[in-house]
Amino acid sequence: MFAERQTIEQVEEGHELAPKFDADGLMPVVTTDADSGEVLMHGYMNAEALTKTIETGEAHYWSRSRKVLWHKGATSGLVQKVQEIRIDDDQDAVWLRVDVQGGASCHVGYRSCFFRSVPVGADKDAPVALAFEETEKVFDPVEVYGDAPNPTKL
Repeated sequence: MFAERQTIEQVEEGHELAPKFDADGLMPVVTTDADSGEVLMHGYMNAEALTKTIETGEAHYWSRSRKVLWHKGATSGLVQKVQEIRIDDDQDAVWLRVDVQGGASCHVGYRSCFFRSVPVGADKDAPVALAFEETEKVFDPVEVYGDAPNPTKL
């Protein structure tokens, strides 16, 4: 499915998909809502995740903490239907524009994984207090995933 990377011209301005994965075999992915443009999440893809995303039209990622291929929404039902896939000029980062079935992308229940903001101009000698930009969860993660701690965090 992927072309061999041969020249800068081919990679930067050619018509062949020739992705560059990092030393761990991964590339970053930014996922946004197809209608609003809102950033929903950031993740990673390996070659298999990118291939499955292209083939199925549903977002697949690589979980760095669990070290497994992850079909977004397979457990929760909050599947990300891909409307567009873009690759950057170096072909080492992906942008997905998706429709989220069920309205949420964050495993802790919020619509977006970017549900808190960091204040600009905070005192460098004090802990930074985050502000919640989303105050209501779309779903209850305990009902969906159970009450076990999430192994992907900490």
